[in-house]
Amino acid sequence: MATVVTVHGTFAHSGGTAEALHIGGEGTAEWWQKNGAFVADLKTLVTGSADGRLDVVPFTWSANNSELDRRRGGSELLKLLRSLDEKDEPYAVVGHSHGGSVIAAALIESVARGKPLTHLKRWVTVGTPFVGMRKERFLFSRVSLTGQVIFVASLMLFMMFLFYVAGELLSGGFDVGPEGYGGLLFSGTMMSLPILFYYIVFRYLDHRKLIGYSRGTAEKARAAYADKWLPLVHKDDEAVHGLRYLPKADLHFFEDDFAAGTLTKASIVALPLIYLMIVMSPKMMLGLSDFLQDKVYGVQRFVGAGPGAAPSMSAEQRNANQVRDELRRFNRRIREADEQAERGGLEATKAEDARRRASELRREMRAKRRQIEITFPEFVNAERAQRFKERFLERNGRVCPGGRLCGGGQDYILNSKLLFHVVTDELTAAVVNEDMLGGTHGNVLRLATPVVLVPVAFALLALGVLALIQYAASHLSVYVSRALNRMTRAEVKRSTFGNDTDGEVVVGADYGPSWLDPVTCLLPEAVSDKISDHSNAMMAQSVTKLRSAISTLAFSESEDRKAGLIAGYLSWKELVHTCYFDVEAFRKIVAQALSQSEGFAPTEAFRHDGSYATTESWVAALGRPLDPAMPETGLAVDGGPPPQTA
Repeated sequence: MATVVTVHGTFAHSGGTAEALHIGGEGTAEWWQKNGAFVADLKTLVTGSADGRLDVVPFTWSANNSELDRRRGGSELLKLLRSLDEKDEPYAVVGHSHGGSVIAAALIESVARGKPLTHLKRWVTVGTPFVGMRKERFLFSRVSLTGQVIFVASLMLFMMFLFYVAGELLSGGFDVGPEGYGGLLFSGTMMSLPILFYYIVFRYLDHRKLIGYSRGTAEKARAAYADKWLPLVHKDDEAVHGLRYLPKADLHFFEDDFAAGTLTKASIVALPLIYLMIVMSPKMMLGLSDFLQDKVYGVQRFVGAGPGAAPSMSAEQRNANQVRDELRRFNRRIREADEQAERGGLEATKAEDARRRASELRREMRAKRRQIEITFPEFVNAERAQRFKERFLERNGRVCPGGRLCGGGQDYILNSKLLFHVVTDELTAAVVNEDMLGGTHGNVLRLATPVVLVPVAFALLALGVLALIQYAASHLSVYVSRALNRMTRAEVKRSTFGNDTDGEVVVGADYGPSWLDPVTCLLPEAVSDKISDHSNAMMAQSVTKLRSAISTLAFSESEDRKAGLIAGYLSWKELVHTCYFDVEAFRKIVAQALSQSEGFAPTEAFRHDGSYATTESWVAALGRPLDPAMPETGLAVDGGPPPQTA
């Protein structure tokens, strides 16, 4: 008895069985199932050459778009093929789409594990995009995340030893001990044993996992299975050509300026963030305070370090203190006169005398100030230095540690007061003449200056920050877009190819496995046209059904419901890739290929079929080694159309 094993492709079933029919009993089973049209044709057209019996065994795997699942499927398929091999009977395998990848995985594993399939007579792949992989260069990159963590942990002991030796050498007091450098070398060797152990383990596991990368294995597989392989591909197969083109596609998902607008919006909150950053930075606040104290106010020059520094005061400091004491006496007398005027009550005469005395004192004080400014021009600066010191450099009349900003820059309330002082008092002092500060106009101007100028100054600063952020955002967006495009392209390719392996990278997809030489595999034009016509007809039917259901889709409230309705109107035969086996002419090509294999034979019904001679010539041309000098010509067979070449 001869056996044919059928292997479905990706997404070919959802937990169905080998005998499952379509829901409701309509139509036929899938091509790979026992009740399908392909299996029926095989039993009509092909037989076992020994006893005339033919058995068809459907093989099911997860059908996920996963490289690991395809390899696991290959391992399970190898078990099935080994069980057939033990019967000493001929068998063949037919796989569609990534079912062909599962077959290739089983064959390469059979060679790597030393489990030959001596009775395999033919393996046929239909529309299979064989994914080419390469392993990462370094072993560490090929190890799983868990393995990488363990490997790094094994480095710790040796790394600690190296740091110990380096520390001793840098300190200049390294002592090798009585054992000398031999003992040091022995210690280093012992510390490296965990690394060596795990390296050997991971190397062994890597060799066991990546069985297809051995040159010897590839050569053995080529010698054992190359002449038994027949690849069949339609020239317009969407899956095969799509995956073949994908590595060359320069997919662009993000424009260069996609992030510029979003990043530029940061300028809206840039100033508040800068303010908070400065307020909460002790280093910046201490630096600002020291700059104001030394370069702006000259606190040491006019005020000194504090009460205890009086004996070492300069002449300027003593003059400033004397003038300040004299003005304080004037201020005290003015306050007393104002208080007497307020306490005068109904005694108008006393109140009036007090107000007159206060007015005279103010005139005297202004005259005194003018005189002071003539004799002591730096008095105003000395006053500002004194105010700054009292506000920010003293607490309870005592100078803060080091004569620097109180709180060491960690008192955020005082920090905020200092910044507010800079944008109000300093701005006012720069704009308003001190001669006007004693009058009403001066007081109004003193209050109005920060209200008007500070927002203007901050607006100009904000515009500057905006321009800077726009410039930075435009350039940053370019680099971000390139990085995201690169990562997205890699993820799209990884997902599309189903690469969920560790330490392997997809190179691309082609008509055959990397361990086989390219051969003629494109179907003849006559058969290709029939498959295309069938696919187009199925697409037309689906469009017609979908058009008639537009109103149902429009009034369906649930998005999941809409997706379900759309899926219900598709036959999943609208693609060339999915309808190979729906075309009788194609099924006969596969049957012809199997019937010409050792241990198989065509039935009498097939020999008398009108298409027998045509399919025989087609199959004879298919699978021939590809002539590099004539990649697109092919050979005319029995007056028929020339077969296309890969």
